[in-house]
Amino acid sequence: MKTLICRFGLAKLLLALVVALAAAPSFAADLLQEIKDRGVFRVGMAESPPWQSPNPTSGQYEGFNVDLAQQVAKVLGVRLEIVPASWATIIPGLQASQYDAVFANLFATPERAVVVDFTEPYFTYGFHIVANAKSGPTSLDALNSSKVTFVGESGTVEESYPKELYPQANVRGVVTNDIAAWIGEVASGQADAAFIDPGTLKLLQLRSPALAKRINVLNGEDALVKPVGLAYAIRPGDQHFLNFLNTFIRDVVRTGENVKLRDKWFEELAKRK
Repeated sequence: MKTLICRFGLAKLLLALVVALAAAPSFAADLLQEIKDRGVFRVGMAESPPWQSPNPTSGQYEGFNVDLAQQVAKVLGVRLEIVPASWATIIPGLQASQYDAVFANLFATPERAVVVDFTEPYFTYGFHIVANAKSGPTSLDALNSSKVTFVGESGTVEESYPKELYPQANVRGVVTNDIAAWIGEVASGQADAAFIDPGTLKLLQLRSPALAKRINVLNGEDALVKPVGLAYAIRPGDQHFLNFLNTFIRDVVRTGENVKLRDKWFEELAKRK
């Protein structure tokens, strides 16, 4: 009798397990394997030279992130397909599965991380502070003073960040998108200091070497002001693919390939304009 009850109880238990497994959601598909099976790695990109933008002659996308996307495709043994997007549509396009990942100079912020999974940063974006080489401040500690005047392009973070970080200093906006114009004010002594990101500083040094020699850089790339990671984005839940991309990025950063590619493409941009 006990044997029959035990068998009956076991049968009920097995039946319950079968029903539970049938009702449970299935595991998410492996995106990495899906890409390999498809034979195509689709990436979304929004124009932002020299990180990623169409070549002026051929119209084909090129740049820092195109090179890295090509490397990823090569590792996977598939073809790269670039899907152009705007900055307004690039995240919605990812959510709508128009591409597998966003390969662009995206700021990895907590607000954006609510809707996407970010990779580890492939670069840190932030700002150098430059000062007049002869008469300007010589350290970051000397900047929060009423004797210091910052200059920056009106309506940009180069104007707002000095106000935020150095409230005692004066800040003057300049209505121009010509970097040499407002950095030139620092070089000539009309202003004492300015914010400039590493890529733009590289362009300035290549295009206007004489001007660049008249400014001092007060902080190196290991001490950028207002740093934020540049990262790639994928849809939440694709952990295998995220692990793969993070491993790839760690290798690129470890070997210094990210710095080499950045310098290569900023040098190319400097030649064109």
